[in-house]
Amino acid sequence: MVVLACSARPATRSADDQPQAPGLTLDHHLAEGTGDPQSVDLELDAGAEAAAPTPPRASPPDPAPLSLATQWEYTLRYASGEVSVERTRKLIYPKPVVTERRMGRFAIELWIGRELIDRVRFDFPLLGAEELPAGKRTPLHEPPSLAAGADVTLAVRVPASPRATRALLVDRATGAERELPWPPDAPLPAVRVAAEPAPTLEALDAGAEQTETPDGASNPASAKPPKAP
Repeated sequence: MVVLACSARPATRSADDQPQAPGLTLDHHLAEGTGDPQSVDLELDAGAEAAAPTPPRASPPDPAPLSLATQWEYTLRYASGEVSVERTRKLIYPKPVVTERRMGRFAIELWIGRELIDRVRFDFPLLGAEELPAGKRTPLHEPPSLAAGADVTLAVRVPASPRATRALLVDRATGAERELPWPPDAPLPAVRVAAEPAPTLEALDAGAEQTETPDGASNPASAKPPKAP
């Protein structure tokens, strides 16, 4: 704002004895600079770039689940806030198995270039409802946390996609990523998984009672002894 202040000064005489007439005084402030009209804009732009936060990693949506008979089973361990791979083994099913879609803080992602092939989400036991602190300060009424002392393991099944060239272990809460060897290195021997569950003891006992020899007679070795009267 420019303020005009008109002051009437009495005529005085300077050193050279020249009279000075009444004048007009302008009370204002001028911006200081280097004289370059672009210097102010450059400084503002530099400050805006320094203050701009780093954009988060773009996370594409889950792709269509894969359906493969060959799967990799990762045994993962969560201890002291870190996730490690304990071992891996190959599972071979008689029929293709569709990748499950579920919610979870962690995920194993399969990629080829910039294309996400599959994503397997999971949570460790007792850590599904764990909330990360929002800041450096501890809230006054912070809920109890189990993550600090948790030491749990979990088996995660990942499709053995022949198209995938790399695998990532992602903590979706913190954005931390870890490259995993793909295909897994030094896995355990492959295991063929039966389509039907193993028979129970009751089923084995029932089958033993109905076992017969080739001549049609009952097999005495498999027959149960008669009950005492």
